[in-house]
Amino acid sequence: MGRRLYLRLYFAFLGVLVAIFTVTGAINFLFFGRSPFGVFRSGPRMANHLARMLPPLERPEALGRIVAEMHDELGVDVAVISADGAVVASAGQPIALDSVTLLKARRGPGWLGWGIVGAPVRGTTGAVVIARLPIPARTAALRAALLLLGTLAVSLALVYPLSRSITRPIEKLSAAVQSYGRGDFSQRSGLGDLKDEVGQLARSFDEMADRIETARRAERELLANVSHELRTPLARMKVALELIVPPDDAVKKRLAVVGEEVDELDRLIADVLTATRLDLAALPLHKVRLKAADLVDKARLRALALQPALPVEARVEPGLEMVADEALLSRALDNLLDNARKYGNGSPVEVEARREGADVLLSVRDHGPGIPAEEIDRVFDPFFRGDSARGHAGGFGLGLALARKVAEAHGGGATAANVEGGGARIQLRVPTATEGAAKS
Repeated sequence: MGRRLYLRLYFAFLGVLVAIFTVTGAINFLFFGRSPFGVFRSGPRMANHLARMLPPLERPEALGRIVAEMHDELGVDVAVISADGAVVASAGQPIALDSVTLLKARRGPGWLGWGIVGAPVRGTTGAVVIARLPIPARTAALRAALLLLGTLAVSLALVYPLSRSITRPIEKLSAAVQSYGRGDFSQRSGLGDLKDEVGQLARSFDEMADRIETARRAERELLANVSHELRTPLARMKVALELIVPPDDAVKKRLAVVGEEVDELDRLIADVLTATRLDLAALPLHKVRLKAADLVDKARLRALALQPALPVEARVEPGLEMVADEALLSRALDNLLDNARKYGNGSPVEVEARREGADVLLSVRDHGPGIPAEEIDRVFDPFFRGDSARGHAGGFGLGLALARKVAEAHGGGATAANVEGGGARIQLRVPTATEGAAKS
């Protein structure tokens, strides 16, 4: 908290106030002789003054009368002590004294305790006058403490809101920049109406964010257009490959390899096209009511068509339904199965669909080596392929990224985790929509 800017400003203003009080006290003392500690010097002066007003101790009647007048006029408790420690005259409440206190009073005017002052009586040896002041030292200390607390209260009421008003826009701008840095590119400061330097900085940030958003949109549109245009020549290549009659088995195998590469490239372009359209919000969700069992069964059959020997086990909660875009969700589930097929090393694949609260969870688990701990947070990044995946599996690192985008487009999300016993589980969370959403 000590590093927060508004606290630093507050303590800076408070330090300025303390400096002003200090300088004012020094000026009064140097030029006008008014010490800020005058309250502590007035007590011994009064004791010395009382000692001068006393008549000789040999006149007890006059001494008693003067002491009584001191009590009545000044409101102080007074006691005159002889050299042998006997009380010669007193007025007001008794004052408890000891030999050490009397010794201090005989040395000269001064404070003897809280609110008690003393001074030697002139013309005598060892006799002293002791007085309890109506405003004791503890009251003076209390006044000083109250003055300090009052200063703090005023500064808290005036200076603290001022420092907060200065730093609050900076905090808001900082939060907007942090959100933007975390990937929320729609974030803006909302401080463009300020006329000071903070407002100018906020407007510069908003303009920069707008330019970056425009550039990103242009890049996505270009990528979407290029991907769309590439599908036509790829379709022609597939037709041409199907029309070729291989003269022998060797050529047939080579054509089969070329066909697989064309299919892989076609899937990549389809993923890129779908992802960019989702980013551009140009691909509306056509939500319909789906049976989870049908969705999972179709995805399992498509996975077996690519690798018939792949063991795929499906577990679906009975009667589970959802409202979602069937084409997009099927594509996302296909990508999860394709990922498990590639990185599971031929191990069994488990597909599960179940309800958790108001959400539907779609998960795919393989029994392969799992995901390295340092890569598990990046498996959904576009085009990311870990070191362990580059050597034995094809792909471009778009399948899981697209699956997460599909889940997020439905208002959900995606997670990846290693499973005890081996393998990894990729899970999509899709919120259950209302009946009205099925008509959109």
